[in-house]
Amino acid sequence: MKVEIVQKNENPLLKRTELKFNVTHESSPTPKRVEVKAGIASELNVPEELVVIEKISSLHGKNESSGIARVYATKESLESMEPQYLIKRGAPKEEKAEKPAEKKPEEAEKPAEKAPEKPKEG
Repeated sequence: MKVEIVQKNENPLLKRTELKFNVTHESSPTPKRVEVKAGIASELNVPEELVVIEKISSLHGKNESSGIARVYATKESLESMEPQYLIKRGAPKEEKAEKPAEKKPEEAEKPAEKAPEKPKEG
């Protein structure tokens, strides 16, 4: 995966940098937001938690995706400007502890029921 910054606009009033980017992903699906976020952060030498990806889209059959991202100067300005759903969407997912599947006692005690047979015609 290769991240290329196409357009970069400084917005000093909102304390952020607005980006348009292209991602080249040879023989793989559209990369996850977390991967793209890490690529943008390494490209600009900023911490990953200051990067918010608004949109990633790719055309069918192409190995390129394009998108819009914003890089903030501080975490406080990011949290005051960005909607919570975008912040959560870009965060790495927490792994859930898997519990063994438990059967309900009612289901475990019931014997398998057969469908009634139809009389043969003819």
